[in-house]
Order: sequence, then structure tokens, then C-alpha cells
Amino acid sequence: MRIPVLCTVALFAGGLFAQAPEPLPAPVCNADFAQLLVQQQVMEGRSVTDPVKRIKILNRSADFLWPFDEPTARSYFAESWKMADDRFKETGFETKKSTTSTIVTLLPDQRMEVIRAIAKKDSEWAKKLSEQMLKDYEKAATDRKSTDQTREIEGLLALATASVKTNPELSRSLFRRLMRYPLFTHWFFAFYQTAKDDAAFANSLYSEALATYRNAPVRQLLYLSAYPFANERIFGADKYSVHMGPQPDIVPNPDLQRMFIETFFARIERYAASAEEMNQTPEKNYPAPPVYMVSALRDMEPIVVQQFPDLLQRLSVAKSQAASLMSAEMGKTLEERDKWTSGLGQSFDEILAEIEKADGEGKLTDGMVLRLLTGQGRTEEQFEKILPWLDRVKEESPRREMTNYFWFLRASLAIKEKRWEDAEKFTAKVPEAEHRAVLMFEMAALQAKNESDTSILFETLNRLSKVTRSSENSVSKAQVILGLANMYQKVNHSTALDELAEAIRVTNSLKDPDIFMTSVRREIKGKTFTFFASFGTPGYNLEETFVELSKKNFEMSLGHAKALNDRYFRTLAVIAVASNCVKNSKTTAKPKPNAN
Repeated sequence: MRIPVLCTVALFAGGLFAQAPEPLPAPVCNADFAQLLVQQQVMEGRSVTDPVKRIKILNRSADFLWPFDEPTARSYFAESWKMADDRFKETGFETKKSTTSTIVTLLPDQRMEVIRAIAKKDSEWAKKLSEQMLKDYEKAATDRKSTDQTREIEGLLALATASVKTNPELSRSLFRRLMRYPLFTHWFFAFYQTAKDDAAFANSLYSEALATYRNAPVRQLLYLSAYPFANERIFGADKYSVHMGPQPDIVPNPDLQRMFIETFFARIERYAASAEEMNQTPEKNYPAPPVYMVSALRDMEPIVVQQFPDLLQRLSVAKSQAASLMSAEMGKTLEERDKWTSGLGQSFDEILAEIEKADGEGKLTDGMVLRLLTGQGRTEEQFEKILPWLDRVKEESPRREMTNYFWFLRASLAIKEKRWEDAEKFTAKVPEAEHRAVLMFEMAALQAKNESDTSILFETLNRLSKVTRSSENSVSKAQVILGLANMYQKVNHSTALDELAEAIRVTNSLKDPDIFMTSVRREIKGKTFTFFASFGTPGYNLEETFVELSKKNFEMSLGHAKALNDRYFRTLAVIAVASNCVKNSKTTAKPKPNAN
């Protein structure tokens, strides 16, 4: 049902009819009208009973109302937290299984969603809720499955990282609180992400973490081995398991390098002097600590020789200590690990040579072809060499999926290199509409950066619009058209509004659509292997699209937002539109309460 801007609505909430809000005045894009508009949507949103949807509405409403009516905003946040906490106590961590593949998606922890929203407004309150969540975590962590063991710590570590620029005090407080727990993989990423916003903060944080974790198990201590050297991988036996892509903006830090090397030498010395540690049973599924010592020292040695010759004597002692701790069984484990990882760092030509040899001996496998395809940094010349091998894949489904992925990757490279003709030709060979859309949005995003490419951008968007509109209504179709509306805004506002109207029409035709998905996935599954790849879907965000379009046309965007049948979508869209009006005038904020 379409709801006009000027209306009085009887609202049903909790089984009772609430008093209808006063009719809104004529729409004027200013803070006073925006506040009334949001308050009306909050009342209407009371009829949304799904807890996850309701939490999101409350968070968005509280965030918007905070400057005007802080007591009410706090009450919304408090209600949102209670719903999130109650839901977690009832359901625990939630997952969603794909209907078309074996992929299982971990759904967001709604408690973290609330804490993140509150942290932007009141860091002390966010700290209190974080502490409450961690206390609950400490009571339950040992009884969880492995995938959920550190979910709360991961979430708060991400919040601490995201807050470095906007609220360094909150960030530092959270980082220090999380250092009370064992060192785990996500710290490896945290330093790099923090350094992008504040390198000095990241370096200081690293020094503190290294001092805190100097006695951590050897395997875990190596999570701290990459950042000082600006390495993509950690040192040691797990270096191909814990890694990330290139970080061109991060530079090596000799002081931190020396600090880590000396800390690692000291850790080996303490281990070698501790009968208790040496007699401990190795962690399940991991090699014994001496394996990590020997392999890490091997990786460090060239650096010590070249940059820290004054540490050569300590290196020699550490190597002797580590070697003396190695049993024959440990040596065999390290040898097998080296053999297994030797191929992971191979170049394209080395992999291709192995495949050609295996083919000549009748030992070619589908997994070998997949490895040739999925390596990083493939060039156009290399893609040419890969193409004939795709026909050699024996299983039908993997062959089809590898071929589709091949054209996706090749098109993506052509887009990055701005070879538009090749990009369009290769994109046309990708059969999945969602994946084609991702490529065309990549193309459009690059074209939008160059004013001279405006006409080319418009043509790209027009082609995508034509193909998308001709397809059957689906969640993917609605998402793509939302993205089109966002991209068209850069070149033609009226066309953007037309696309927005079409996205709403498609959305309204679907039953309970999940239009907030932010990625598309590729799964290649054979008898002996499974490969997953995920790609972001830029511009598909409902709220961001309404924010962008309402900057130029408030009334039309508001009318489109109110045309959404789903109360949840409508509420979020209207709040997004209203957010653009708060800058137009000022209102008098209500007094700040003394306590939460």
C-alpha cells in the first residue's frame, strides 16, 4: 500500500492500536520536518515484529534523533540492546545456509550491531555494554564450536580498529581490554587496518601488544611477526595459512623489527628452560612449538644477516636451542609441511610446467587446473594460456564453473586495465546476471572517475539497465537496479529516479526479499576439492541509494521511499532521506540526561 506524505495513520503495535501521529506539514527539507518524519516512521515501525529488523530500525532512529532528542534516542538504543541481548540468549550465533550451494554464512551478532551504533554517540556506554558482552563470553566460550570461539573478541577488535580515526580513546581502551585474552589470528590484520588511519597509533599499539603477549605460545606469538616487516605473511610453518594481500601503504619499521626478533629469541630461551612447557601435549591439529621455532628462525635469518648483524650471535644461540628441541617426529612433520607448502609460492610458469608434465604422464587432475586459474595476479597473456586447459577438466560441473569464473576474472582484469572493448566482450561470456552486474559496476565506477568517460559511463549503465529490466523479478534484479539508480545519479538525475522507481516496483513484487545482501559468491566443487570466491556488490545498498538521490530531489525521493510496501524497507528509506535535511536548519536539542 502506498502511503502519501501527508497522512494520519492508525498504527498497530503489540496487539493494541496506538494513537495516530499528527498529520505532517507540507514536506520541507529542514531539520524540524525531518525529525517529525522520522518520529512518524518510528511509530509505524512498531508493527515490524522481526527482532533483527526491529533492532536496525531502532538503531537508525536513535542515531538520527540523538542531536534533537537525546533522551528518546537513548531509550531506543536501550530497547535495541535488550532485544539483541535477549535474542542472543535465545538463539546464540546464527547462520544462514545457501539454497543453491554448501555455503553457510555467519549472520551478524546483533549485540555488536547495537554497540557499534552506540559507540558513535556515547563511548562510555559502548564500553559498559562491551564489558557486559565479554563477561557473558567468558562464561560460555569453552562450550562453543570452533567457528564461534572468538566471535565477540573479533567484533570488538573490528570496532576498535574502525574507531582509531574518530575516537582513539575508545579504540585504545578496547584494544587494551582485549589484550586480556589469548592472542589469536585477527590481531595479525588489526595492525595493518589501524595503520591505514594512524600509523603512529598502530606502532604504539604493536609495542604494547608485543610486551603483553611476549609469553604467548610460540605459534600464537608469530601472529605478531608480520607487521614490523610489512609482510603479507607471518613467519614460520603457518605462513601460507595466515596471510593477506599486498599492503603498499604500510612501510617496514626497523625499531619494531628488532623488538620482535629479540622477543622471539627470548621466547625460545624461556621455552628451552621450562620442563613444563616442553612436556606439554601439542595443540590439536598443530605441530609442536619447536617446529614453529625452527621454521620461523629460517625465515628470519636473511633479515638478521642483512639488517641486524649485531644480533647474529643471538640468532646462532636461538637456532641451536630450537634444533636441540626437535625430535625425529617433529623433523618429519616440518619436512612434510615444507613439501606441502612448496607449491603454494610457485609462479604461474612453474605451475603450468607441472601441469604439462602431469598431463604427459596421464596424471592431470581437475584440481591442478583450478590451481592454475585461481592464482593471484594473472595477466592477459597467462589467461590465454589457461583457456585451453579448461576443456581438459573431466567433471562437468567444475568445468562449467571454472569456465564461468575464468571469464569473470579475465573481464575484471580488462576493466582494471581500461580495455573497454575486451571488458565488454569477456563480460558477455559470464552467464550469471549477478556476476555480470558486478563487472559492469566495476566498469562504471572507473568510468565515473574520469569526466571524459561520462558518455561511455552512460552507455555502460544503459546496457546493464536494458539487460536487467528484461530479466524475471528477483532479489538480484532489485539489487542491481538499486545500484543502477546510485550510479546514474552521477550522470543523469532523472534517469536515476526512474531506476529507483523500477527498483521499488520489483521489490514490492517479491515476498520478504533480502535486498541487503552485500556480495555474490562463486562455488567450484569437485570430488576432491571445493573453492569459494566472494565479490562485493557496490551501490546495492538501499539506504545509501536514497541518501544520494535525495540530495538533489527531496520530495521525489521521499515519495519513492513511501512507495515501498514493506514497512521495514519503508522506514529505513524514509530515515535515509530525512538524514539529508538535518543540515538545512537547526533545532533546539532537549537536555542531556544524567545517566543511561
